Amino acid sequence: MKEELWRTVKLFLLWWLLFLVPLIIGIVISLIVSKRIDYGVLDWSMLTGNLLIVVVFLCKRYVKLSLGCIERRKIWPMVGMAVLIAAAYLFVEESVGQLFFPEELQKMADDKSMISGISGILYGCIFGPIAEEIGFRGILLGGLLKTRCRPWLAILISAIAFGLLHKFPMAFFGSIIFGIIVGWLYWRTGSIIPGIIMHIANNSLTGIDSTGWNNTVFIIILIVSFLLLAFGLWWFGKKCIFADEFNKT
Repeated sequence: MKEELWRTVKLFLLWWLLFLVPLIIGIVISLIVSKRIDYGVLDWSMLTGNLLIVVVFLCKRYVKLSLGCIERRKIWPMVGMAVLIAAAYLFVEESVGQLFFPEELQKMADDKSMISGISGILYGCIFGPIAEEIGFRGILLGGLLKTRCRPWLAILISAIAFGLLHKFPMAFFGSIIFGIIVGWLYWRTGSIIPGIIMHIANNSLTGIDSTGWNNTVFIIILIVSFLLLAFGLWWFGKKCIFADEFNKT
């Protein structure tokens, strides 16, 4: 157990190293060249870091991109349900934000608007989600589960760590909830693939413009989206079985 915990710590530190070094280099370059932080340079820096994470962790097989306990004939239904959960969660978050934290939601929207161009799309919608699922579910959560840590505690720890990546209070707590959902999917299926699909879908759909919608619309969307979210999670709970390596947790 101690060896597995130490391995998890080392791999998680490696993940952060690959993530932070290109980002720091990008910040330094942008300050030297432009005398200010250039978000275009930062997008390319973060994309580089995430590409390094994906290549290193998958090629070295530190994390396996396998289906876990998901049957091959259920791949496409699984993909559909993961996208459904992502969309439902996004609309729940959006509705709660518009109803109770509109100013905070606007700050988050302004921050996301700084990510643009090919590098921003590749980082924010594809390689960022893959790299984050590798780090927080494949390495951190997977490692904790193998140390006999209680599943609910392992999922919570990985979700809180994931939340710390996000600087806005609403994004922090929202990311914890998101992390709990994808963490549960990983524990339930033994695969990071459902989480990757959900993460990519969630990030890709964040550009939906909800300006002009009134509170009544948001309340209806909140109720419907919550029911869809519950249905998607129920589907994963009924249709999938625990992976063998997690049966003993």
